[in-house]
Amino acid sequence: MWVGTPIIFSGLALGSFYALMALGFSLILSVARVFNLAHGEMILLSGYLAFVLWQFFQAPFFWLLPICSLALLALTLPLHYLLRRLPEPYGLNSLMVTLGLALLLQSLLLAWFSADYRLMRLDWPAVAIPGLDFSFLSFQGLLIILALAVTAGVHLVLQRTFLGKALRATIQDREAAQVAGINVNQMGLVAFGLGGLLIGLAGPLFAQNMYLYPAAGTEATMIAIVVTIFAGLGRTRNILLGGWLLGLTQSVAVFTMGSKWRELVSAALLLLLLYFRPEGLSLKKER
Repeated sequence: MWVGTPIIFSGLALGSFYALMALGFSLILSVARVFNLAHGEMILLSGYLAFVLWQFFQAPFFWLLPICSLALLALTLPLHYLLRRLPEPYGLNSLMVTLGLALLLQSLLLAWFSADYRLMRLDWPAVAIPGLDFSFLSFQGLLIILALAVTAGVHLVLQRTFLGKALRATIQDREAAQVAGINVNQMGLVAFGLGGLLIGLAGPLFAQNMYLYPAAGTEATMIAIVVTIFAGLGRTRNILLGGWLLGLTQSVAVFTMGSKWRELVSAALLLLLLYFRPEGLSLKKER
């Protein structure tokens, strides 16, 4: 077996996790034009909810995914109505409101759960590949399959439904969409709803894959921003490609140079991409 196979597979699994964290952020930013700085804290809130349900109520892991998705849907919809009432400049005001929400959620999580590190320690069985001297945790396979399924689902909604056409029109040109009779405020509500479901889905995966602590939301937000930049604004179908690029880069950096180089190599990759491909990874815009 080629020595790089485990590195590539772990990078793909990590990148799939990153893509799942970024999908909701990208959708809300593209449609509603809200740069949600509380994105990571909302993922953490979902993660802590999953942790509580798992530890104190012994809820099965796969039940946590729909429960947390619906819970975050209930949180993001009121946030949309709050942000809709902000005066101009809308972008700056929404940025400050979500920053305040992030600080509020951090404080609440610190008060409720303290600063202790928590992790959902589930025993995932290893899966061996017949004929190859290679095995991986089934959770890694789950991340890849789930990311593929969710990304494909979002892509099909955007490409194959009338609602998706309205969402894409709003992404491309809000003024033209309004002239064509599309209610862009309703499209923003739909984006927040779908984004809330995706944020809630990422929470249990975060609690299983990374440590929960009140300040961890900042890193989650930064990952979502970086992956969205990799994909390009409004190009949600490229989120998975951007996540894989980031995950593979980090895996190779950790294996070859050590964990202390992970963030530096990721930052260098981001700068190179912004310089050479500021439009993102795609060769053409989504239609």
